Amino acid sequence: MPAFTPRPVQMVHSPQQLKAFTDPLRIRILVALAERAATNQQLADMLGVAQANVLYHLRFLLKAGLILLVDTQVKGGNVEKYYRAVARTFDLQLAPDLRPRVAGAEFAALGQEVAASAAAWPEQPPRFVARGRRVSPAQAAAFFAHLQAFLAEYWSDPHAQAPDAPPEAAAEDAAPDAALFYCAAVVYRDAWETAPTHAPTPAADDHDGP
Repeated sequence: MPAFTPRPVQMVHSPQQLKAFTDPLRIRILVALAERAATNQQLADMLGVAQANVLYHLRFLLKAGLILLVDTQVKGGNVEKYYRAVARTFDLQLAPDLRPRVAGAEFAALGQEVAASAAAWPEQPPRFVARGRRVSPAQAAAFFAHLQAFLAEYWSDPHAQAPDAPPEAAAEDAAPDAALFYCAAVVYRDAWETAPTHAPTPAADDHDGP
């Protein structure tokens, strides 16, 4: 199979590409293809959904330019097409009106991934914690900035390192017994609390996808 390495990050701002992140299954397909090349059938087996459903979303992602056809193999008279995501992480440039749909799809996909992990690895259950506290918007932003710095230091992605980084930088992740784990974090305001009438409308900001 020809070698293809997804770029570390790709910015997404076109309406067609952003629409890809409003469906949980499309998000899960992108997450899977960020790690490995796979066929329609392999993805269907991996995600536990119908092959026709996966094929529909693959065509959408291919047209949107978020995945590529990286290899074609003929086995036993069958043509197997292998796809790969163009990037490992997508930086979504979201307008405010699209945030609810993307947030819902992202967390639906995450919930499905966590459930699948719990079923596949009962001896390694997912760990999670949730907290609520009254803080100012500035304090919430500062906390998230510290959280991002912590993740960058302790949960770095070896694939996102600079091309000239020394090989030993990813030695720990390359160990034979190393397993692929994911970490997700979110800071959000209570949806049911009435916002002050004088509160300014927040500006569009960046959003990291799968």
